[in-house]
Amino acid sequence: MTLSESILATLAYHDIFDYPLKVDEVHKYLIAAKSSLSSVQEVLRELKVLGIIGERHGYFFLKNRPNLVAARLQRAKYSHAKLKRAKLYSKLLTLIPTVQLIAISGALAMENSHKKDDIDLVLISKKNTLWTTRFLANILLFPFKRKPQTDSTTDNKACLNLFLDEGDLTINPQNLYFAHEIAQMKPLWDKKTTYSRFIKANIWVHKYLPNWQPESSQLSVHSSRKVKPSTVNRFSPENETQPSAVENFLRNFQLWYMRKKVSTEKIGEHQLFFHPSDTPEWVLKQYRKSIKRLKIASNNNFSLTSKIPL
Repeated sequence: MTLSESILATLAYHDIFDYPLKVDEVHKYLIAAKSSLSSVQEVLRELKVLGIIGERHGYFFLKNRPNLVAARLQRAKYSHAKLKRAKLYSKLLTLIPTVQLIAISGALAMENSHKKDDIDLVLISKKNTLWTTRFLANILLFPFKRKPQTDSTTDNKACLNLFLDEGDLTINPQNLYFAHEIAQMKPLWDKKTTYSRFIKANIWVHKYLPNWQPESSQLSVHSSRKVKPSTVNRFSPENETQPSAVENFLRNFQLWYMRKKVSTEKIGEHQLFFHPSDTPEWVLKQYRKSIKRLKIASNNNFSLTSKIPL
């Protein structure tokens, strides 16, 4: 794949989310090509001159999409307000002794939230405390939690959509959608360098986003609260090879409670994915359509013929 093709693919992916990119963001999230920032800048200028892409106020987008810039700036304002609420939720969740990492994901992590959006949270817990952590998190955030069956609005509600424990930090399937979700995730609270271990477990992200690296500020987020070992041991066994009796009970109870509501959720031994719809499949489908449209619109000066990774 040429650099021009990679840049177009990158803009096409973010166009799905109505999200124009600055030069450094195009470089950071460049799909399937490793390149210098100066090379990206040069090719962006060339694509703009050819009329293949547009630019306004330093933001780049597919042609005929200049309205995205104002929309992004407005969503950034909404996101700043939501981040304050997310930090409140994070502070509450740190009361759970088994929690190792709290992060935001989705639109808020990219400062692209709509006014009525909820707040997507990711929690990583100690090994074999997945269901205990989820149970306590839902209790603590119950007044603020998104309730799909009863809520008429999701504005600023907490959405606990991903739980992992240290037994398996590798995200699957490995595709462009999940590569972006991992790269975009922003840690709010990190204990014992859990975020660094999570990134190392998902080094495959560089297959899709070879330029991406976590920011130093993300790696420096850490816990300032010490939890007594005796408190942790109430919820997790000293020998982590097997779940505790409490963990097994809470697992069975929650699975029983969820039995009539499970649809597109992914429930594993060390990972829980809760999505209201099959978002990854929809995003990748839209991405394929966009790439196809770019091929049709190409001319003799530009040809998008290389295979685009999904």
